[in-house]
Amino acid sequence: MTRRFVVLVDLDDTLLPDRSAAWEAVRATLHACGVPCPPQTVQSVFDVARSRWRSGPYFKELRDLGISSWEALWADLTLASVPRAAAWGLRYRAEVWGQVLRAAGADADREDAARQFVLRREALVRPFPGAAAFMERTAREHEVWLVTNGASRLQRLKLGRSGLERYVARVFVSSEVGHAKPHPRFYQVVSEALDRDRTVCLMVGDSLEGDVRPAVARGWPVVHLCDGPDDGDRPWTRVGVIGDVVLPCAHGS
Repeated sequence: MTRRFVVLVDLDDTLLPDRSAAWEAVRATLHACGVPCPPQTVQSVFDVARSRWRSGPYFKELRDLGISSWEALWADLTLASVPRAAAWGLRYRAEVWGQVLRAAGADADREDAARQFVLRREALVRPFPGAAAFMERTAREHEVWLVTNGASRLQRLKLGRSGLERYVARVFVSSEVGHAKPHPRFYQVVSEALDRDRTVCLMVGDSLEGDVRPAVARGWPVVHLCDGPDDGDRPWTRVGVIGDVVLPCAHGS
């Protein structure tokens, strides 16, 4: 019987830009609203979002599901485990943009700003250079499983819009699993999906805490996507671009 080898791959800031794309979408939205957008003004949007997110009624539940304040500015928060979060999420978006626009003295509609941000952020869903080629060649010899934190509908929307969905055999999203990486239960669910004919031969991710250390703890080879300098020996590989990841050799039976 041929054994199947699984490559686990993170989504945000591994296959697709997340933080940088959010920053650019905020900057473009402020500009469209007539607000000057030096870095401190752009940062203020994230600061306001974080403050309102943490004071919101569903913060703990949504945090434990791996959903962040900046993702909620464009995420559909329809979640079986937090049924009232979706309606609150729409209010949250408008409140964040309303506070930012008032502080800037801008005569712009907060609901319109919230909608503009969603459209601009969606338009920035595109893979990193080399990501599509990495996924295509990985899927030839291995099963690719996506392991990602975030709101289910948002993560699946990003995967579909990126064009990478065709290469993915299974998807594990924290809001569906019920726990966010690096919670042991998230990785327990992934491990339980590995039957006797499947084993992890590589994990690729950008987060030390969420991706790298849990993989090392389970004995899985791992590549850390990181732009920083190499500061010594470690039990994992570091690369700066996903296209530089060297895949395991082709495996036999």
